[in-house]
Amino acid sequence: MQDPHPFGRRIREKRLVLQAGDPAFSLRRLAARLGIQPSYLSRLERGASPSLSEAHILALAEALDEPPDVLLALAGKLPSDVRDALLARPESLCGLIRDITALPDQGASPWHDLRTLAASFHETQRLARVGSFNRDMVTGQDFWSEEFQRIFGLPPGSPIPAFPEFLELVHPDDRSTVEAVRRRLLAQGGSLRYEYRFRRSDGLWRHARAVARAERDASGRVTRIYGTVQDMTSERRARDNLRSMARFPEDNPHPVLRIGRDGVLAFANPGCAALLDAWGMAVGAPMPAPFAAAAKRALDAGAPETFHIPVGERLLEMIACPLAASREVNCYGRDVTPERQAGENGNAFDPRLRELFDEAGLGLFQSTPDGRILAVSDCMARLFGYGTPEAMLAAIGHDAAQVFLDPGERKRIVERLRRDGELARLEVVNKRRDGSSFIGRLRVRLVEYEGQPVVEGFVEDISERQRKEQALRAREERLKAHLRNFPLPTLTFVIKDRELVLADANRAAEALFRGRIGTCTDAPAGAIFHETPDVYLALWSALESRRTSRKRLTFRPPGASEPGIFDMTFVCAASDTVMLHAEEVTALEKARDDVRRTLEQLRAILDHVPYAASLVGTDGRTLFLNKAFVDLVGYTLEDIPDAAAWWTKAYPDPAMRAAVMAEWQGHLGNTSRRVYPVHCGDGVTRLLDFTVAPLPDGKMLLTMRPPDGPETSAVPGASEER
Repeated sequence: MQDPHPFGRRIREKRLVLQAGDPAFSLRRLAARLGIQPSYLSRLERGASPSLSEAHILALAEALDEPPDVLLALAGKLPSDVRDALLARPESLCGLIRDITALPDQGASPWHDLRTLAASFHETQRLARVGSFNRDMVTGQDFWSEEFQRIFGLPPGSPIPAFPEFLELVHPDDRSTVEAVRRRLLAQGGSLRYEYRFRRSDGLWRHARAVARAERDASGRVTRIYGTVQDMTSERRARDNLRSMARFPEDNPHPVLRIGRDGVLAFANPGCAALLDAWGMAVGAPMPAPFAAAAKRALDAGAPETFHIPVGERLLEMIACPLAASREVNCYGRDVTPERQAGENGNAFDPRLRELFDEAGLGLFQSTPDGRILAVSDCMARLFGYGTPEAMLAAIGHDAAQVFLDPGERKRIVERLRRDGELARLEVVNKRRDGSSFIGRLRVRLVEYEGQPVVEGFVEDISERQRKEQALRAREERLKAHLRNFPLPTLTFVIKDRELVLADANRAAEALFRGRIGTCTDAPAGAIFHETPDVYLALWSALESRRTSRKRLTFRPPGASEPGIFDMTFVCAASDTVMLHAEEVTALEKARDDVRRTLEQLRAILDHVPYAASLVGTDGRTLFLNKAFVDLVGYTLEDIPDAAAWWTKAYPDPAMRAAVMAEWQGHLGNTSRRVYPVHCGDGVTRLLDFTVAPLPDGKMLLTMRPPDGPETSAVPGASEER
């Protein structure tokens, strides 16, 4: 029997181990996840030669937690990225692989050694803060190391800018320098040192020092430009500060002196008076041992040397800066006595900085990586329930982990700091002195002071802010739920790519659109209302004017056979959001049209009857008088526009008016007949036979004519009721 293929043997052994603890790794269920037939997977495990695609092998490696490169190799395949790299650079990579293959097998994988070397390379660059670059002048490919990207403020793995894009990051005044370096390397080869300014991704301008070298092939053509870059902004600022101090030594209140090549004091400004008196020095005299030793170290190292000199009760910090050309040393001093005293008191922060952070509610702190608190600000002490920084240091100064509800949190933060150097907007749960807790937003970094690592940063109590944010989110959810269940169809449009698109719709809108609203999400408003451009224009008008408007428009919802009439309200909810509330009033408008037609018909009829007739609305307004009414009574619609005008003109006598009105009110709502005297428009009072009929919609039809019998009943109440 032929031995099974090593690919099938490996995946079967791993699958059976996983299946023992999880039934999801049965042959059938695993095949279903991979999208292949179970019978084919079974044949593979029994020894069939694998013919899976690279995508299936990668999916299988992920499912079984196996190295994808190993499974691809067992199947006789190369990863596509490796294959592409080999094809792109066959001369260099194939030779490298042959050299590695020729190495003696010492029980360790050469690939492991390469990974270790690469990891060491990245760590070395990070510690030295030096990034490297490589530009292949043949293929046009660029490489930036992780530290190079960090220096430019780019996260690791970001797309590497091409040379023209890189030039856009360089200060306009320095681009000609960078381009000249490139031209010279291409023309002459060799290596060059140069400096330039660049803009980091956060917008800050920084200073860089670079070294670039050109590599040539056998024909003399430059095939590669590579080199290193270092952020020297801090060094540049310090150097500029020192130059600035040296520029005005006489006016500088701090000590400025120069040590000659023979070790004697060559110059001292007026700020050195106290120092010269305390040490018994004078210009032209040999320098004391501390100065001479510091000057020698600075000259030997070719770099500034910092040392401290006590002057009575004061402490001066001196910086010795070598002048390599003349073998002389300039020394610049400043009084650091207040800072040293603050450090001894456990409060080593600049008073102005501490006051600024205290007003902002930010607590400043410094601690060692092993957990000893070095200094805290007043605000920091108050945040954690202590009256003074000294009280906080006395209570927990030996263990900074006590400020966390979970003491292990500090250890995890320090581990991340050792890896990343700085952490911003980190939210943790802090513990106060009384045991209560609060949510703190932490910004912390790992720096070096006098060669020792120090953890420093600030913390802010954001508990109340989070509570308000949660309350705001809850209110937004309630508003969304209310809007979702709002009885009127509501559509929400937002601006996206300079177009109004549908972002949301409530349940009523879903019903209006016959369940098709889902297909309209993210659709442009112009497409949704293509049959009704007035709606689309009203949406833009409300958004641009920032005003709410209401219009009655015709719209045919999707799935509807005929368009309907809608009262639409357009509300500008935000600078990029407009909402549309649509209430269908088609049936109401039809009913109103029917009423109007009925009234027109009634008026046409009443205009041709032989007796006087009038139509009175529910609010007492006179709606209609026929010609017989005007001829009989002598009043037009302009004379008696409402009931009040009628009572005043028909009954000028107040007593008679009150009597008739009282009896009239007693019969409202019923069909009745009465005979009343009426003061007519020609000044004559006539007895008229009134018939009142209430209509279904609340209006009242009133007819009148001269009585049939003798006109003797002129007193209210003497007439007949039906």
